[in-house]
Amino acid sequence: MIKQHINNGLTFSLRQTGRIKENLALFTKDNKNNISLTFYYSGFDCSAGLSNRPAGYQIKFHFQAQYLDNYFSHSSSSYDQQFSDEETQQGLCCNKQLILHEIINNKMHGAYRQMFLESKALALLLCFQACRNKSQSECSACKFLVKPVDKEKVYKARELILSRLNNPLTIPELSLEVGINQCYLKKGFKEIFGTTVYDFVQQQRMLKAKLLLTTTSFSVARIADEIGFSSMSNFSSAFKKYTGIFPSELRKAVA
Repeated sequence: MIKQHINNGLTFSLRQTGRIKENLALFTKDNKNNISLTFYYSGFDCSAGLSNRPAGYQIKFHFQAQYLDNYFSHSSSSYDQQFSDEETQQGLCCNKQLILHEIINNKMHGAYRQMFLESKALALLLCFQACRNKSQSECSACKFLVKPVDKEKVYKARELILSRLNNPLTIPELSLEVGINQCYLKKGFKEIFGTTVYDFVQQQRMLKAKLLLTTTSFSVARIADEIGFSSMSNFSSAFKKYTGIFPSELRKAVA
């Protein structure tokens, strides 16, 4: 079992359990107004059926009253008025499942781990409250990707794009590589990152070109090649469209 004091008044624990029937979240509040969020989680609902779930995890965050009071010190109402005294349980919406997946698989240490866990604790608390207020097991953040595993595939697509700027994958190639259909990839990418796959590729290529132009002595032709343009004129036109100046003009300005 892992137990950790994250911050004054906030603790975290994680332990493996036996097989669990379903993913579940439990909210409790004691007579001192301390709040506990306990999650029983064994992987994404979309990738594990009830009959073949792997061994699960119990993940618990305990918020002491003094910790939560800090967030309501300038509010007209105290936090205990915002959070019901009633013990509540919920199924896990896709947003909660993704956060729990990140917690279980995170490899951070020291202060970075504390910062990470505190941010996830608050995200889960807000998500739990939003779900309860809506009287449904789906958060407002769960707009498009019903299956959390698909969201991970979109993030993986972004990583592949960044690693292949010199030879960008086409959308069909990218969707095949990460295992998601083209429609989901395009729609999911737009929803998560606020831009299309094509525009993101172009943006990142131009940012890399600006970096090379300002920090290296590489020729414009070599930089064009480094970011996957076979034609220097096409590169110059694309760079001008993105930045408002030609690569040669930027090179002169920083010379």
